[in-house]
Amino acid sequence: MWELFGNLMMTYIIPLPEDVQFVILNPEGRFTHENFIESKYAIDFGVPIGTPVIASRGGKVGMVKDDSQEWGLDATFEDTNLVVIDHPDGTSAEYLHLGYKQVSVRKNQNVEQGEILGLTGNSGVMDIPHLHFNVFLTKKTKSIPVEFG
Repeated sequence: MWELFGNLMMTYIIPLPEDVQFVILNPEGRFTHENFIESKYAIDFGVPIGTPVIASRGGKVGMVKDDSQEWGLDATFEDTNLVVIDHPDGTSAEYLHLGYKQVSVRKNQNVEQGEILGLTGNSGVMDIPHLHFNVFLTKKTKSIPVEFG
């Protein structure tokens, strides 16, 4: 529900509609989140392709990519469809593995918490359908933990 970061309390919701069932996946091996400081606290929500993704917190769209159809466990598939939302407190949230041409927001657009950002799909380094969600200090220097309410 919130995270204490400095003196700020940040409220997040799970980045999926309330009626969507999901499982939390734990990647292993060389792609485990703990191997990367920029995604140490990332969460992978196992959901079917085509699942709506919503803004966990409001902000301004800082980055959008939705033109990749490449995916698999080859580390060269870094071309991931994504949305990044920048928050006024210096944090950002990234939503990865979205579908080809399935993003519904545009760069610099303001979004509200709960607004649909796009649909999940296959893109980037992945082997099964999921949404990779990560909150980090803006400029992707360090992943930070988050709790949902």
